[in-house]
Amino acid sequence: MQTEAVAIQVAKALESVSGVERVHITLAHTQARVGFDDTLASPVHLREAVLSAGFIVADAPSGHGCCGGCGG
Repeated sequence: MQTEAVAIQVAKALESVSGVERVHITLAHTQARVGFDDTLASPVHLREAVLSAGFIVADAPSGHGCCGGCGG
């Protein structure tokens, strides 16, 4: 995301997903942080919304080694 206009388009795409509660776009880091109700939305839904709006989605680097899936 290089411009405010693009950030607004990405935010609107994310906000269109049922269950999204908040979206924060950081242009300096080309990053979107999304708060959502995981009973209504998922990362897959968010990815699909951004892709459908015509943008590329990159996975965020992990801040740690655990995704929570293994219980560790």
